Amino acid sequence: MAEENAPQLVDYFVVAGLTDTSKPLEEGTSKLARPVEPIADVAIIIRSQGEEVPEGFTCIETTPSGQSADLNCGLLSTSHMFLCYRRGREKLPLIDL
Repeated sequence: MAEENAPQLVDYFVVAGLTDTSKPLEEGTSKLARPVEPIADVAIIIRSQGEEVPEGFTCIETTPSGQSADLNCGLLSTSHMFLCYRRGREKLPLIDL
């Protein structure tokens, strides 16, 4: 670090967890014929309590590198929480969380 101040997030940001089959994002994306619908809703589900993915939502269960996308991964909690999203144009798209 250049100065002896408190550490900042950017001082420790790294890309980790890539596997031999991982591709850079620009190589791993495909060209779509039409634009993707905007994200209109998000939800958090707790799989360990038996919650199911809400109707019309998509659950993010793995990261692009194949790791678990459990929001509690690495914590002592036994709750398995996942982010779900729904795309559509019937509501205004999310622009902030």
